[in-house]
Amino acid sequence: MKTKTSYRTYSCGELREKNVGEEIKLSGYVDTIRDMGGILFIDLRDYYGITQVVVSDSESATDFAARIPLESTIQVSRKG
Repeated sequence: MKTKTSYRTYSCGELREKNVGEEIKLSGYVDTIRDMGGILFIDLRDYYGITQVVVSDSESATDFAARIPLESTIQVSRKG
């Protein structure tokens, strides 16, 4: 279900391989956070599904993301 708004371009669970390279903006609740030593996996959920977000760009980004409380509402964006 396409639900483009000012705070998201897609719903969680809606992204597919054809979306690679697009500018993406997702909003939802932090369901789980898994720290794999330098790479963080965040399961972001909304009413429509779950999307796994990977945080690995920098140590400061992973440190910040690791401290997000579960059930927090966040917005994640990626430029194509």
